[in-house]
Amino acid sequence: MGFLGILIQVTWVAVMLSELAAAAIAFPIALPNCPDKCGDVEIPYPFGLREGCYIGQNFFVNCTNSTQPILLGGFTATNFSLEGQANVLTYMAKDCYKHGVLDQDLSIWTSVYLSSSLNFTISSTQNKFIVVGCDTIAYLNFQQDKGNFSTGCVSVCDNTRYIVNGSCSGVGCCEVDIPNGLNYLTLESHSFNNHTKVGAFNPCGYAFISQQNTFNFSIDSLQSLQHQKEMPLVLDWAIGTETCKDVVNKSSYTCGGNSTCIDSANRSGYRCKCMKGYHGNPYLHLGCQDINECENHNPCKLPGQKCINGPGNFTCSCIKGYHNLDVSAGICVTNQSSRPVTLLVGKYTYCTAP
Repeated sequence: MGFLGILIQVTWVAVMLSELAAAAIAFPIALPNCPDKCGDVEIPYPFGLREGCYIGQNFFVNCTNSTQPILLGGFTATNFSLEGQANVLTYMAKDCYKHGVLDQDLSIWTSVYLSSSLNFTISSTQNKFIVVGCDTIAYLNFQQDKGNFSTGCVSVCDNTRYIVNGSCSGVGCCEVDIPNGLNYLTLESHSFNNHTKVGAFNPCGYAFISQQNTFNFSIDSLQSLQHQKEMPLVLDWAIGTETCKDVVNKSSYTCGGNSTCIDSANRSGYRCKCMKGYHGNPYLHLGCQDINECENHNPCKLPGQKCINGPGNFTCSCIKGYHNLDVSAGICVTNQSSRPVTLLVGKYTYCTAP
């Protein structure tokens, strides 16, 4: 009787290993009969590559060259997240000098422009404004509530002695936060002395917005950035201009089944999110599908338990030959026992009667 539970437990382990080995089901991300990729980039609805495949013109993605998805505004997209973000590439601002004279071929002031009707903003939580140089003052100019504002930082150093690789702490590199809700800004980079004192190791000043933790500053950056044109940037996006309260009962409401509506955190509009226990694309009619918790992992950790999947949830029940000692705690014991006793054999733990 001491090994009564061994056969049952071995069977249960085999079932679990079989479930873990099962192939994952691929859920659709685009509307039916719509392409869902441009090159290596997945294009989930509400975005789309042709008419009838996107929710509105603002979410059209141009894939003319079949390898680089281009958003309205000319941004090259590298990733789309259904959490309300899009990864894109944007230009840097530079001022470069040769023997104290501005190099017109390398120098550029630049802007990031997102039409207020596009429901895209520059993420204030995912980006930083970064300035690199040893003779540099740079500005980020923006408009907000019909007012004009500027922020920026200064980086000055006579040599590279105190520059710390991997640290944008003010010596050769400085950074500031991005204000919330911006859809238009310009970047300017300027020099105090035309880099005449530092030109040997730093011919240019650089100003750019970059996704946090993607730019690793080093001494080499003072020269190498003159050959780089773009940096990764994160955009926030939302649907429409109304709140969930205003739109949820209207025909324009776009969230599918088993999903919920979330107001945009930094501007007008809303997003959709699958309810707990579901995953997929919440903007599709049947996009949010049940997560089979029993298949993906074993949430029932106690001996003698089996996992039973349900819509949006799961329950832990006793396998044959066991019963609940405590329903609230989900403790299973053998039918011959009034309390659980464990026995370790090899690398498995088995239940047995006392």
